[in-house]
Amino acid sequence: MKRIVLIAGFESFNTGLYRQAAQMATSQCPDLDIQVFSDRALSQQPETVATALENADVFFGSLLFDYDQVLWLRERVENIPIRLVFESALELMALTKLGKFIIGDQPKGMPKPVKFILSKFSSGREEDKLAGYISFLKTGPKLLKFVPVKKVQDLRNWLIIYGYWNAGGTENVAAMCWVLAEKYLDLKVGEIPPTCGNSQYGFTASRLPGLF
Repeated sequence: MKRIVLIAGFESFNTGLYRQAAQMATSQCPDLDIQVFSDRALSQQPETVATALENADVFFGSLLFDYDQVLWLRERVENIPIRLVFESALELMALTKLGKFIIGDQPKGMPKPVKFILSKFSSGREEDKLAGYISFLKTGPKLLKFVPVKKVQDLRNWLIIYGYWNAGGTENVAAMCWVLAEKYLDLKVGEIPPTCGNSQYGFTASRLPGLF
C-alpha cells in the first residue's frame, strides 16, 4: 500500500473536499492510501499526523506558514521520497523533490528562461527565492512546450501536478493523486482525465506522450 499525506493550511473549510477527492482517487486505485489533514491537526492531533508521515511515500503541502508547524514538519517530511509543497514557507518549499527534479537544481537541457527562474531558488536572498518561486508557477506552465520531454520529465510532471492543484475541485485533486500514483508509485490507475473547470495552462496528464 502506497501512501500520500496531504496537509493544507488556511483552508480548513476545504478539508472535506480534499477527503472526497481522496475517496474518489482510492476507489479507482485501491492500493493507494491518501490521508488528508488541515493545518489545525498539526497542533490538535500531532501524534496522528506524525504516524501518517512515518510511512508516507508522498508528502503534499499547501499554504503552510506557521513557524513552529513548519519546523515540526521539516523534521518529519525531509526523508519522504516525494515532497511537493506549494505556496508555503520557503523552509518547506525548499524540500520539494519529485524524481530528479529538486527545487534549486538546473538540469541540463533547460531553456534559458526556465534556468533563470530556477536560479533564483539557489540565491542566498529569501526575497529572491520567493520571487523565483512565484515567477516559476506563473511562467513555467507557459514554457512547458519548450522543456525537453525526456531530459526533464520530472519538472514537467511537477508543473502538471500544480496545474491540477491550482484548478481546484474534487475531480482535479483526485486526478492529481492518480498522476502521482501512476508515474511515481508504480500503481495502475487507468485513464487520467485532463484538468476540468478552471484550467489555465493548456496541458493534460494524458499518458499519451504526444500530448505532453
